Amino acid sequence: MKTKALVLDLDDTLYSELDYLKSAYKFIASKISENPSDLFIQMFMQYKQGVNVFYNLSKDYKVDISILLDWYRFHEPKIQLYPDVLEILLDFSHIYKFALITDGRSKTQRNKISALGIENFLESLVISEEIGSEKPNCQNYERVMKDLNCDQYIYIGDNLKKDFITAKSLGWITVCLKDQGQNIHKQNFSVDEEFHAHHYFESWVEIRQFLAQESIN
Repeated sequence: MKTKALVLDLDDTLYSELDYLKSAYKFIASKISENPSDLFIQMFMQYKQGVNVFYNLSKDYKVDISILLDWYRFHEPKIQLYPDVLEILLDFSHIYKFALITDGRSKTQRNKISALGIENFLESLVISEEIGSEKPNCQNYERVMKDLNCDQYIYIGDNLKKDFITAKSLGWITVCLKDQGQNIHKQNFSVDEEFHAHHYFESWVEIRQFLAQESIN
């Protein structure tokens, strides 16, 4: 019987959220422009410059911002897992039960999970809109514990403001995947010690080595 759990964050942990943004921009460009490739490049350049992309689109293409936001949030994204994530799910499935805790809209997050092809690995899935609370609320983490009933929990995330503080208070081992310069939300390492993870790694290759060691402890 598996008594260890591997609990995962989603955005900028399992995949690059910037890729989701690009996917949404391409989808929106295809809906409103006869030259979607050119419009996508323009949109992405504006994003990098800090320009309000949707305001400009609404003005230039006479599309309500609420419609643009719905297209962004609810399209079926073209995204993929970071290297080594799938191998970890496959190789450690006989050791760990897998769960995922993520904040966001139900349809948006479920579309991402479906696009990544990981739903069948998960024995517990906690989405903030569905449970009515966001991380770091204890309820989100306790739901996983109720679902899995394991002796040990390892949590992997990227957001120091909310991912690790509650997990640590529950006795979980916490792991932070460090930003390689692409994260939508930049990491702030100046937070108080209670918000920090136990371990920090540069890549999933390093996390895989760590999990291999933990699995035999």
